[in-house]
Amino acid sequence: MTKLRYFGWEGYADGDFALVLQRDTGLVVEGETHLSDDLACRRILAEPNNYDVININTPFVRDVLHPRGTIAPLTEKFAAALNRLSGSFDRFKTAAQSAAGEILGIPQRCGPFNLVINEKSLSASVAKTEGLALALNPDFCRRFGILSYEDFNVMHVAIAAGLDPFRDLDAREIEAFSGAARSIFRSARIITADHNRLNQALVDGDIDFYMSGGVYTASPARLAGRLEVRAITPARGPISGKGGVAFVEINALIKNSTQLHRAGETFLEYIASARGAVAGSLAAGACNPVVQMGEPRVFNAFHRDHLNAMQWDEFEEDMSLCADYAIVPNYSELLPIIKSDLAVDD
Repeated sequence: MTKLRYFGWEGYADGDFALVLQRDTGLVVEGETHLSDDLACRRILAEPNNYDVININTPFVRDVLHPRGTIAPLTEKFAAALNRLSGSFDRFKTAAQSAAGEILGIPQRCGPFNLVINEKSLSASVAKTEGLALALNPDFCRRFGILSYEDFNVMHVAIAAGLDPFRDLDAREIEAFSGAARSIFRSARIITADHNRLNQALVDGDIDFYMSGGVYTASPARLAGRLEVRAITPARGPISGKGGVAFVEINALIKNSTQLHRAGETFLEYIASARGAVAGSLAAGACNPVVQMGEPRVFNAFHRDHLNAMQWDEFEEDMSLCADYAIVPNYSELLPIIKSDLAVDD
């Protein structure tokens, strides 16, 4: 059996997905997971020989890793996987291609990533109207949690403060960000990297919402029948009128992984297949939209319970309200502010 060294978000390197992958392809994944795209990007740049496949959010493959010579462009046999993207998923084609049109990776899991509420204690209409600024509302002091995903925390604190995280901020705006971060992190009841713990806190009534979560993090609770746990996309905000962020994970080959490109291609071919796409959606006990759902053969493999768990009926509208995850120009200044306030209580 061939081993494949994977570095990415949870789900592909262990559990049911890894077992199905091994059964169907013979590939054994030796995986390492991350919780920060920025940190993962820097790790790959520093240690390209340690990994074969990188799974990382929207802009980093195209805008950072490929220009630095770390990504191996894919052959034309992968063009069909991108050409099949349609509808709400068509927007993600550019994230997987270079400016010159080279295919840089296979997109898969995607969706809005902003707020998760308990709809029994906080109405969806209020959450959509107030958006991430709910975390600054004194009425919700000690009534919300924070999922400590640093990159999303930076984006969401900026949005809560009325700032567009994807443009260069001036000194006054960075000070406003700092004040918002201090208020939000001091007001939070729970700060954790465990989305299942936050879902349980919602179900138990300990909190009304958590920020830096979405369909992916809410779906395990919804699969268990707790449909009051619901991902929310803000109706408006400071990013050219949008108050939410949408992500897509790109799976790409590391250029310096010489002898395993064939295995890496097998992995990418598998996740682009109908069987692999469904397995990717259901990885890690979650149920998340995947870009291949625009194909009837993939969509029809999901049961009604799966579609309810991933809030499929709301997906197209929610995506229309989201800006695409992009590089944060002031990230190196804003992250230390977040970290100074972050005290994970796991």
